[in-house]
Amino acid sequence: MVRASVVSSIATLVALAASETVRLNVARSAPASSSPPISLDFQSFSIEFAFLVDFNGNKSHPNKFTNNLLTNLRAFNGDVPQILRIGGNTQDHVTYFPDQKEQIINFWDPSYNSDQPRNTSIGPTFWEAFTAIEGTRYIFGLNFYKNDSTYLDNLRGEVEQSLLQIPPERLHLFEIGNENDYGALSGFRPPTWTQQDWVDEWVYRSRHIQTPANPLRFFAPSTCCYNITTPYSFFSPWTIWNSTFDYDRDGWISEVSQHGYVSGTSQNPSLQAGTLMNHTSVVINGTIHQSLCNLNHHAGRIYTLGETNSVSGQGAFGVSNVFGSALFVLDYELYYASFGVNRMHMHQGTAYRYGAWMPISQNGTGPSTNPPYYGHVMVSKFIGSNPSTRINNIDLNSEFYSAYAAYEDGRLARVVLLNLHEWNPSSSQAEAEAEAAPSTTFTLGTGRDGIQYATVEAMTAPGALSETNITVAGISYDYDLAEGKPVRVAKQYESVLRPDDKGEISVPVRDSQAVLLTFH
Repeated sequence: MVRASVVSSIATLVALAASETVRLNVARSAPASSSPPISLDFQSFSIEFAFLVDFNGNKSHPNKFTNNLLTNLRAFNGDVPQILRIGGNTQDHVTYFPDQKEQIINFWDPSYNSDQPRNTSIGPTFWEAFTAIEGTRYIFGLNFYKNDSTYLDNLRGEVEQSLLQIPPERLHLFEIGNENDYGALSGFRPPTWTQQDWVDEWVYRSRHIQTPANPLRFFAPSTCCYNITTPYSFFSPWTIWNSTFDYDRDGWISEVSQHGYVSGTSQNPSLQAGTLMNHTSVVINGTIHQSLCNLNHHAGRIYTLGETNSVSGQGAFGVSNVFGSALFVLDYELYYASFGVNRMHMHQGTAYRYGAWMPISQNGTGPSTNPPYYGHVMVSKFIGSNPSTRINNIDLNSEFYSAYAAYEDGRLARVVLLNLHEWNPSSSQAEAEAEAAPSTTFTLGTGRDGIQYATVEAMTAPGALSETNITVAGISYDYDLAEGKPVRVAKQYESVLRPDDKGEISVPVRDSQAVLLTFH
């Protein structure tokens, strides 16, 4: 049994009687608890600096697969460009050589990290990657850790080439450094290095690369953590904005970037138990970001998750690379959208376990469209293309059920329902087709007037651990079918439903599935 609960009068959970039935009233007009209008570039990405060429290619060999996948998502959102943040740990290990002929050279050291190179060098042709694909804008990540006699020349060279080779309308912001709040702990600065030292170094660099003819604006501070400032610890994304530090003394910071993951590989993450397929986990992890979002909004600053994903450390096999992670992406992004985060940059790397796609073939694997990508498709469909769209989290007081409503021009347009109970079929596909998954019926009270019917589209897979045979509204985006372009492999609509005499619509949602209701 699921306990009954009472939530706001705007989106009231009427009853949770038996586990197979969830009843909720959905407001017909956008409630006060709804988000501000959602930016149509809300769903963006962060790409590890060392792997940009894998994802985008160059002038002669553009990566058509990446281009197709990003085009698919933009099509749902009015063709508004995504913003790709090119950064991560490797941006602080990059050196620019004006005479280097190669686009990029990654120097690997297995004793350092098997997922990332220890160091990277780039030449002028590196910037071909920024125009190799269409319809995207960029945040360029600059090296902060480099601190030798040539560090300013290196920064100026990166900025000069960016301004020269990236069209102005496609160059969104610059970012100086990645997660430098642990600079002392990482060994790149002395143990006595303080938050004031960090701020002063950041300001010094920003001033010495500033170009009056093309004023630079920045994405900052790109902190990884949330601690209050103490010696030998991480610095604080709350206190950095205090007048003591005078961080934005020049007024050049356009957007606040905070990083965050819901778990780490060292925490033995699982799909169900308090990690990905768990709405309570999403809400708990959102508490800090909601606080930071409010802090920055009240100060007139834009709050963005500049790097985020499921499990830090590039994800975990059997958790980040399966269909359950697509359900997580949907729940996670919509929950953060509901309290006003401006944009989510989901981090990507060539062979990262949480990657939404693998852009090239590597060690006999790929290219491939990975399960998280389907979560991004569902998010894009739910947000839609209306710039007035606001999102409301419908609190079901449940670990395993969640629901969100989208309002266009103040009126109810869509609802998404998630059943996060983990379910996996028998081993063979024949058994999977024959074996019925448990399901929960969601009954939505929408009122008798105005809504004629609702179409129901599903994000579905054989089970939570599935890595293939995933669809959204009957569409597959697999690389092997059409290089990531949409291919219909099943029917679009699960059903078309009309309100009953009470003004209610009931829809079954099986375990490990999400459905999108669009009202007409």
